[in-house]
Amino acid sequence: MGFDGLTTAAVVRELQAAVGARLTRIHQPRPFELTLGLHLPPGTEAPPDLLLSCHPRHARAHLSQAVRRNPPRPPAFAALLRSRIGGGRIERVRQPGRERVISIDVSARDDLGNPVTYTLVAELMGRNSNVVLLAPASGPDEDPHGAGRRIVDAIRRAGAEQNAYRTVLPGQPYVPPPPPGKLDPLALDPAALSDRLRAADAATPAWQAVLACVDGIGPLAAREVAARAGLEGAPAGDLDKEGARRLAAAAAALWQEVLAGEPRGFLLYDPEGRLADFAPFRPVTWTGQVRAMRSLSAALDTFFALREEEEQVRTLAADLRRALLAARQRTARKAQAQEAELAEVGDPEQLRRFGETLLAHLWQVPRGAAEVTLPDLYDPAAPPVRIALDPDRTPAENAQAYFRRYQKARSARDAIAAQLERSRAALAHLEELAARLEQASSLPDLEAIHRELTAAGHQATGRGAAGGPAKAAPPRPNGASGPLVLRSRDGLEIWVGRSGRQNDELTLRLAAPTDVWLHAQKIPGAHVILRVPPGTEPTERSLEDAAVLAAFFSRARHSANVPVDYTLCRHVRKPPGARPGMVIYERQRTVHVTPDPERHPILRQLPEEAPQSPERPDTASG
Repeated sequence: MGFDGLTTAAVVRELQAAVGARLTRIHQPRPFELTLGLHLPPGTEAPPDLLLSCHPRHARAHLSQAVRRNPPRPPAFAALLRSRIGGGRIERVRQPGRERVISIDVSARDDLGNPVTYTLVAELMGRNSNVVLLAPASGPDEDPHGAGRRIVDAIRRAGAEQNAYRTVLPGQPYVPPPPPGKLDPLALDPAALSDRLRAADAATPAWQAVLACVDGIGPLAAREVAARAGLEGAPAGDLDKEGARRLAAAAAALWQEVLAGEPRGFLLYDPEGRLADFAPFRPVTWTGQVRAMRSLSAALDTFFALREEEEQVRTLAADLRRALLAARQRTARKAQAQEAELAEVGDPEQLRRFGETLLAHLWQVPRGAAEVTLPDLYDPAAPPVRIALDPDRTPAENAQAYFRRYQKARSARDAIAAQLERSRAALAHLEELAARLEQASSLPDLEAIHRELTAAGHQATGRGAAGGPAKAAPPRPNGASGPLVLRSRDGLEIWVGRSGRQNDELTLRLAAPTDVWLHAQKIPGAHVILRVPPGTEPTERSLEDAAVLAAFFSRARHSANVPVDYTLCRHVRKPPGARPGMVIYERQRTVHVTPDPERHPILRQLPEEAPQSPERPDTASG
């Protein structure tokens, strides 16, 4: 529903639990985000951290349990807050009117040790959001919400060129955000609301008219007011005084429910089960699932964590696409240049044959000749060979010169060929990463690609005895970053690696030598391990289930008749210096499967995140 005045009022209610708390930590984990560590006296239930965010799209304030990574050195604003209010105590938390503004009074001491009270103002207004520290009041007559008080600093400074209405700069008097000019929902005069409704476009829905006229109400709350008044689909032009009275009563009742009832928070899911919104009340208009949380802060923590991760996924994916495109283009150009250089070197063996031909026919080579035509030493039936000579050298010296050129050309050819092979392998790896990027949708998947790209040297802008049991159980099964663990139709355990390191861990450390290893044939994909009890053979159904998973977690997941190789784990090994997940294997057999969920029930066991590609599909070599 967005962070409207009603949500702000509900949050201010919850923040009363922080009154009396001492600020033990002040961090700025992100440019537009502050976390204040709270400590209450012994015997009092300590609230979690207080989060203040003025992110342009995720502005909010609430108590937060989330753990955030802080920079090694505090940004300037965080350092200023530490020096002014660090160790201070929260005295009051208020909301001016129905605004999306929260003012927090913090008692502290000045440089001389005298008690002073600073005010931290969180303005939660979309792209204009800010957090401002105000100097202590100079007298009792000053505005309680800080109007006219001197600004110590702000997390986002704004001069006159950025904001014509007010400047937000150190030393300047604080000017609150402009008033919206709407009606107070808790003192709503039906006649005044009726006048506003008549001034609206006649075809405007009633809820939109409420949104435009009533202060502190966002779109979801406006729809709720109209629905509770029984006027959800009514146009504003059809509303009489009775309709205005019902809307006014519904708006006041909704606010009183949030302010006077038990503090609550709700997460709202769309009909497809995706998290779509939040609210400080249970909406009667919502058609999807509504999940009650222990508090509004808990709901906000969950909702914005998902939204921020989605934004990080979009941003990181875009950065990786650009970085991968640039890396692929550079590597392709490098490989082309090496191919041209290799072609220019030519065939060194021809130079060796010229030298040996000259040595075999020295008596036929006149001194001072620029070239000579001699019988082909390797094929007497072939036409004579024309050989260029250096007139200043003897025939024997010309032969030795050809041998030296042969050695040099052979060394150059081998070096260039090795470089070309590395370039082609690097290009294949980049192509594999690009294919995996198109399927990745979670932050751990993208971070794994980022790590691999960086480890490959590219700038990315934007985690037993034979027959015996496995050495250990795979860590964190079915987690976002852990391997998948499933059961075949015959009850055998199947492991699926979702990163290069997981593939190595499962195949080379955790699997027993008699377990079955599977991989899509000559296709980047996951390592799949079918656990087989010692002394037994896997059934055809279990092999088929494991092969289907190997095909599904590969680049051929949308193809039919995917070839999947399988062999015992004892026949799989890792070449020295190979990248994570790269192995070679032997004594394999091949089965063809189509990874279709309608045909193979094993695919219907996958958790929701599993249909995305594995974190690290790797190429295995037979």
